[in-house]
Amino acid sequence: MVTREYESTLNVWLGEELKKRGLDARSEVIHPGNRRIDVEVRIGPVTVAVEAEHGQSSSKRREAVRDADARLEQGLAQCAVAVCYPDDSTRESLKTVKNLIWSVRDDASDELSWHEGDLDQLSAVIRLMPAQLGDPDAVAASLSLSLDVAVHRLNESQKRSLAEKLDLPSGKPSGNHKSVNGRWDKSAKRALLVVATAVMFHSRLDGHLMSMKPDHDGRAGADTPFIDDWPPEMAHICVETDSPIDTYSRAWNLILALDYKPIFETGRAALLSCPPDPAFSSAIEIVARSALTAASSVASFRHDLLGRIFHRVVETARNDGSFYTTTAAATLLASLAIREDMCDWDDLDAISKLRVTDPACGTGTLLMAAAERIKDIAPQLRNDGATARVMIEDVFSGYDINLTATHMAATTLGLLSPSTRFQNMKIGRTFLGVDEDGEAYLGSLESLDHRPKMMSWPNATHAVSHVESGEEMGITDSVDLVIMNPPFTQHDLRHQQFSKTEKDALREKEKRLFSNKPVHLSSIGNAYLVLANYIRKSDSGSIAAVLPTATATHATSRQIRRYMASQHHIETIVVSHDPTQFNFSENTEIGEMLLVCRSSSELSANNPPTHVVNLAINPSTPADAINVARAIEYGTVESQGFGTVQKVPARRIAAGDWSAVQFLSPYLCERFADLRDNRFFETSQLREVVSTGSANIRPTFRRSTLPDSHGMVALWDHKTSIIQTMASKPDAHIAPRVGKEENAKSLWEGRGRLMLPTRVRLNTVRLFSVRLDEPALGSAWVPCKPDIVDIESEMAEKVLCVYLNSTLGVLSMLGNRSIKNPSYPQFSMDVLWQVVVPDFASLSHEAIRTLVETYDDLIDSQLKPLPDMNSCEVRHTLDIAVCNVLCVDAGMLSTIRRSLAAEPAVTGKRYERLCA
Repeated sequence: MVTREYESTLNVWLGEELKKRGLDARSEVIHPGNRRIDVEVRIGPVTVAVEAEHGQSSSKRREAVRDADARLEQGLAQCAVAVCYPDDSTRESLKTVKNLIWSVRDDASDELSWHEGDLDQLSAVIRLMPAQLGDPDAVAASLSLSLDVAVHRLNESQKRSLAEKLDLPSGKPSGNHKSVNGRWDKSAKRALLVVATAVMFHSRLDGHLMSMKPDHDGRAGADTPFIDDWPPEMAHICVETDSPIDTYSRAWNLILALDYKPIFETGRAALLSCPPDPAFSSAIEIVARSALTAASSVASFRHDLLGRIFHRVVETARNDGSFYTTTAAATLLASLAIREDMCDWDDLDAISKLRVTDPACGTGTLLMAAAERIKDIAPQLRNDGATARVMIEDVFSGYDINLTATHMAATTLGLLSPSTRFQNMKIGRTFLGVDEDGEAYLGSLESLDHRPKMMSWPNATHAVSHVESGEEMGITDSVDLVIMNPPFTQHDLRHQQFSKTEKDALREKEKRLFSNKPVHLSSIGNAYLVLANYIRKSDSGSIAAVLPTATATHATSRQIRRYMASQHHIETIVVSHDPTQFNFSENTEIGEMLLVCRSSSELSANNPPTHVVNLAINPSTPADAINVARAIEYGTVESQGFGTVQKVPARRIAAGDWSAVQFLSPYLCERFADLRDNRFFETSQLREVVSTGSANIRPTFRRSTLPDSHGMVALWDHKTSIIQTMASKPDAHIAPRVGKEENAKSLWEGRGRLMLPTRVRLNTVRLFSVRLDEPALGSAWVPCKPDIVDIESEMAEKVLCVYLNSTLGVLSMLGNRSIKNPSYPQFSMDVLWQVVVPDFASLSHEAIRTLVETYDDLIDSQLKPLPDMNSCEVRHTLDIAVCNVLCVDAGMLSTIRRSLAAEPAVTGKRYERLCA
């Protein structure tokens, strides 16, 4: 007979096990009022209450949640987690338990989400709980407003001095076009953000500086003894002095004896950029006070705070594609990329030989997540300053073109261990632009050609107006892991901050550098995959990246997919099908995926299958991301309700077929593959059976409410409240724009009666093809002219319209879509041409007549929107005709129809499980 352990005994053992994993944990802590916390964990100033029950029944779960919520309500903790031990738990079993369950509590939320795992996973979840506290957007908004107020205090000359000292560009003037007012506002705001960040980091150092007195002066060299008074003035004291500028400058100059150059040398450069007159002094005081308020908020312990602040203040994404990774996504990616077999985590010397780099590091979120992952794997080293120094000075490096971002990245990494003296922080700014000799440079991408040119940090004596040789910071070593969220932006928006001459030089450099590489220059982002492959260790290196989901689906990215598969084992692809967040980056609306791949000595077709994980719920916190990562590792994604997993054969991945990301439902992914690969019936691509007109008539035509002498018409809009039947008619007269008459005449020759959409909203769309009562052009539509052997044009139009609006037609369209925005796909000509249709020429005349008659019978019948397609009688009738003609199993088609109607991209809602 096994003796049941007391719950209090298990709590003591749990506290001991959490201590072994580097957490400051104490068991059975009694607070005033005889209020007890089962296990109390302190992470900096944050208290996490762990409330546990022995047993996992419904009543035990309720008790654990009740107690955890009570600790939050009583103010005994800022975070709480309810834990339930298995019924048969003992001290020995607790060490290796795999079925511990827990629920993270947030402000006594009514929402319950239980997770299962081991103590390592629970420890990682607890460690990251402070990273979900507070409202970082509110903190960022408040700081941004204060920066605006501070900028408003400055005159144009002061703004310009601030910006030029930090090599920040001017902008367009505001107001009257002849006025220069406002030209430097945004750049001055970015410069003041550097000051704010330095003040925030200064405040975090204050508790450690007394014990950090340098033995030599890092400002003058290792052989120079330190002779100044120590410690520096505390951050909150500096702002209360008569001259905050001078006081902060002196304090930061002293701290520079320890190093922290990227943070405080840049901050001093901004501080001393202008004479300290009342206006400038007032602006700095406003910034410092706001920064101290931000630093004292609970949200300051979130790793994503600086990234949120950066995005709020610096609007550069439109031109440079800099969308910064969410903390949850960074945690998930780092957890998947950094494995326990990468290194001997018990050996600090072995850790020091690891190399992890981010060639587009932004504010350092991915590097910070990688550091946290290493701390989870190597618990015995978590509280060791030597380990922190090794990770920052040896292991991690980051590069970016943006000065403000790299300043914040250095600050983010410094927060790993504020009490540790860093003398060789490898965060650098690469040069993007054209130098004084007319030579163009592409930032980190220059590593493909030679070392990138590096910009020096600005300091109080000179501005960063010159380019360094790059000897100190160039990307030279092969690395174990490249982890990145590379910039993606449209070709016509890229480098808009440069003059036409400079822009032309940069694009010529891109053409030369990538002329023999699988990079489509319409979006330079894939070039970073080539760079990552170039700098990783050929025998053991890994790549982990946040990429647009279109990288897995778009025709123009097929080359890069094949290239990556030929060089690596594509280990894991993660895609979100959560309509509340299709992406993994801040401030972007495009669908994104996570990619993890490893060096492989095998031929690409011989690699293990790729795990494609389609998430039903995108984790919103680092703690949730840890749970998802472990579920992927342990193969419990489906059983825990996180999403679905497909094991895609290496031969398909090697061929560039990554279409398993298209649907949450693996059934739909497989049926689309069957359809595309002729396993139901002989197929063709749409390009083989139709010729198409223009998909872009708006630059040539204007819409008109009245006819003109040209007599031209178009189907201009795709209003689902109007277009509800397969038969339709033009909705606009069109007229050539001035000077476009010849082009208009040419485009008019491509008019047609059969129309296919160029973009649709999946939660409202009813039809994927309509047939007009007269030939026309399209704006949100592409006109098509069928050309099928032995089938006259009118019949072919009807046959295609029936098929494309059937369930198989919808699957054909959606399975081939480029999911830049999963719920609002746009169908380029490349995509439409590849849509799979039956080989109609091989069908009998009777079969063709059946489809034509189906069209004629249903010509004026309304179809329901896609979310209701499973109950749409018209769609059902179309499906019966298609099934009979193509000899497709009706039960299978019914399952496809039901599955499509439930897809999150179609419904616009998170997937609804069929059972609780």
